[in-house]
Amino acid sequence: MVKVRWKTVIQILGAAALLTGLSACTDQSSSKPEPKSEKASLSDDTEKNVTKKEQALKNNIKLSNIRGTVRQNIDFSVNELEPNKPVKLIWMTMDGSYNIKDLYEVIGPEFKEREVVLAEGTSDANGNWNGSFKVPEGFGGDMTIYVVSMDNRIGQTAFTLDPSFTMSPESGPVGTEITIKVEGLGWSTYMRNWQLTYDNKYTGLVSAIATNGTAEAKIRAAGSVGKHAIRLRTGYLGMQYINYLQSPYPDKPAPDFLFEVTNSTSVKESYVEPTPTAANGGVKMPELKNKSSVELELDRSEGTVGEPVKLTAAGLPKDKEVDIIWNTMKGSRVSGLGFAEHSTKLHTLKTDHDGNLVYDFPVPDDLGGIPHRIDLKVGDEVYGQEYLRILPSIVNISPTSGPVGTKIQVTIKGGGWTEFDNAYYLTYDNAYTGYLCAFNSQGDLTFDVVATGEPGFHVIDLYPGIYKQKEKDTDMTLIPQLTYSTDHPGSAMPAIRLGFKVTE
Repeated sequence: MVKVRWKTVIQILGAAALLTGLSACTDQSSSKPEPKSEKASLSDDTEKNVTKKEQALKNNIKLSNIRGTVRQNIDFSVNELEPNKPVKLIWMTMDGSYNIKDLYEVIGPEFKEREVVLAEGTSDANGNWNGSFKVPEGFGGDMTIYVVSMDNRIGQTAFTLDPSFTMSPESGPVGTEITIKVEGLGWSTYMRNWQLTYDNKYTGLVSAIATNGTAEAKIRAAGSVGKHAIRLRTGYLGMQYINYLQSPYPDKPAPDFLFEVTNSTSVKESYVEPTPTAANGGVKMPELKNKSSVELELDRSEGTVGEPVKLTAAGLPKDKEVDIIWNTMKGSRVSGLGFAEHSTKLHTLKTDHDGNLVYDFPVPDDLGGIPHRIDLKVGDEVYGQEYLRILPSIVNISPTSGPVGTKIQVTIKGGGWTEFDNAYYLTYDNAYTGYLCAFNSQGDLTFDVVATGEPGFHVIDLYPGIYKQKEKDTDMTLIPQLTYSTDHPGSAMPAIRLGFKVTE
């Protein structure tokens, strides 16, 4: 393991250097932090006051149901209120996000408490209040509801929000996209991570950290004609908790679905999915520094290796040579050589009499993930900067058919380097088989897969995931993240879909 020179990295960040990739494959494991006390240290007087306030809360809220699912209608009645006072019901929930440090290091999920107003009204002359509310969208689990009047909490009760699961479609040929939608997924340690299996083969993770309990997992239909079993179970350690009925939470849902494969004679050709949206909007790159007179623009903000890009600039020094500098990261954490920012001169051009220039170039063969920074330099002085992101692309898959045992050669360009986009996680017919790292090979992923299974088409999928995280009270690492399209942190990495036909 090589120790990172943090001082150097911080200097790079402070200089708005391109932070395009720091998370190579590494065997380094994160030590588990000491458990945090659930109760902050309080003075004796403060603790007595808090205890007194908690004891003063009344058990004066009655619900028509004490558990349910999102959008379910619940009737309530409240008594022992002050007459003719404004009152409201408050639902305590959480907002989730991913904590990412210095653009590349995944610390882990984090949550912040938030109030949701369920209902508002006025108590009657007898201090009673009746009404109804719909269970709000958001994280599930054991929730607390308060009745509040004049900003004071009067009473409380509990409600259990169970997650609900749906699958669509229910049938189709091999390669059909299957979507598992979940509402009310939990935020607590035990209820946060759900694991999916297909025909008793582990496929990947279903999560809803940044989407506040609403998940959308995507897989593809695989296997022979007939019905195939899809199961979801909780599993905060990275795999399904099978004997959940003997767990501390035996009353939680354990959904099972059957998908019917109608034929296996065709599958959509290999493709990279459209770029999704990164969780929480993704990481925020350092602000670009352009001199006030300079206007710099690229005709595309992202593209695959080899695609054409046009750079136009105005307001530069007149009749001067300008270096076009490409910034990236190079190295490895497992080789013993370390890693650092690396700059390459793409070209040198001379501005015209008005200080303008135009430069056409292909997207460099380099790391994907978060964007690269381009600098325009006159001498040693930077006059303009812009970002360009490299997207994954399929360069080769060959052959596309053959008997069992055929080695399928695959090359992908545009793999990333941070702890959230340096690796892809491969499944064959929805069975997780291993991961691929792109940092040491500068974004190139070249590998082979052995063809197996019955004659017909088979699906090979590459999913984004989290290579490493510092805090692992729940383990999300080295797992295909099936909710990549809505809940993958840091950068928007698409899934890659490949297909192969096993012949007789």
